[in-house]
Amino acid sequence: MKRRFINFYNNLKEPIHKPDLKRFLLEGFLGAIVFGSMMGAISFILRNSVFGFVSLFTFLIYYVFMFNRLYRSFSFYHIIYSILGVFFILLGDYFMGVSYNVLYWFIVSEGQIIWQLFNPIIHFQFLFIWTLNPLDIFLNLLNIFIYTYIIVMTYRRMKR
Repeated sequence: MKRRFINFYNNLKEPIHKPDLKRFLLEGFLGAIVFGSMMGAISFILRNSVFGFVSLFTFLIYYVFMFNRLYRSFSFYHIIYSILGVFFILLGDYFMGVSYNVLYWFIVSEGQIIWQLFNPIIHFQFLFIWTLNPLDIFLNLLNIFIYTYIIVMTYRRMKR
């Protein structure tokens, strides 16, 4: 365990190619905000249509798009790209949820947007709110497992 931490720390010390980092940050933020918001809006439209089950695939589409875009945005690998890749995937997932909730509340409340919808605790509430209901416990654990799997796979796949 100590050896892995030392290897991780040594990998962080390696020099980083600045133009690659700028491009990676630009593509990550733009992809997470713009494409994540767009996929949240598409998810809203699909959930309120006859094809509601198709909305389950919006995160998968987002994940594949963002991973491929981030993977192609650098030419020299550095471990910080894997860490930032995980951050951008989670940020885009947050914007998917926010855009879905904003559209929902905008239509339900006839034009009023509740600014509390931008609170990340609402989107990641499965980490913070636990009840004694067995179904809630199962769904919270399932969400934690899925997010952990996504984080690990993103981190591993960003390596070249």
